[in-house]
Order: sequence, then C-alpha cells, then structure tokens
Amino acid sequence: MKKFIIVSAFALGAFTANAQTGETALQGTKFGDNWSIGINAGAVTPLTHSSFFKDARPAFGFGITKQLTPVFGLGIQGMGYVNTTQSKTAFDASDVSLLGKVNLMNLFGGYQGSPRLFEIEALAGMGWLHYYMKRSWRSEFLVYSFRHEFKLQSRRD
Repeated sequence: MKKFIIVSAFALGAFTANAQTGETALQGTKFGDNWSIGINAGAVTPLTHSSFFKDARPAFGFGITKQLTPVFGLGIQGMGYVNTTQSKTAFDASDVSLLGKVNLMNLFGGYQGSPRLFEIEALAGMGWLHYYMKRSWRSEFLVYSFRHEFKLQSRRD
C-alpha cells in the first residue's frame, strides 16, 4: 500500500510538472530586478489607559524590498518614533526589522504580468527596538510586526 501511494504521488507530480509551457511559466529574473524603496508614515498610540487619537504620536521611516516572486518578497525597514516617552531627544525610539511580504492581490487574483495600479500586501516580521532614554529597566527589545500595506503605483508599459 505504501509503494502504491508513493508511486501515485510521483506520477501525479510528473503530470503537473508538464502542465506549464514556456509561454505561461514565470521567467527568471536578475538580482538587480524587482527592488523597491518605500517611505512609511503613521502613528503609534498606547494600547491601555489612553485616548486613541489624543495620545497618538508620529512614526516614520523607510524600507528596501526585494520581490522574490510575484507573491512573496523580503524587506528590511527602519522606523523612528517621536514623543513616545518623557525623553529630551528628538527621536524617542527606533527599530530595524526584517519583514516577509505577501502580495494578496497576486495570491488571490493571479499574477497579470505587470504590477496593478492598487495592491494590498500582508507583512510579518521581527526586529530590534531601542529607546533613547536612560531608564532603570531595559532599553533594548525584540519586536514583532504584523500589518498590511496599501500600494498605489504607476504602471510602466
């Protein structure tokens, strides 16, 4: 029975491997292709004992991304946070994160051969956060990030 299942799996794999022709298969890319630079802006607010909009503070940064496939990409991002603590510095905290990106439009809608005008991406990753304030407790933290991005881009046809 075990041999039958293994042979069946290999046979089905052979049929699916030949299902794509040269015209429909994705072409390989060079290392310099599919890089992007992004600018981030937003707000942070404490989760407890605060008013959401009244206590919101600015956050901004930039990131670099390499799109590995039409659906999946990897990126690195740096963020800075202003007025989140009682420190006397311009930036209260900063973080650097490594992120995995999934293009939801290409995942569920199929890849069309060129970027869409509007795309939605899900991001997940982790990184290092540093507070620029002397404290009696730690100022270095491991951070996790789960969020989404809305991308509006121009077409180059």
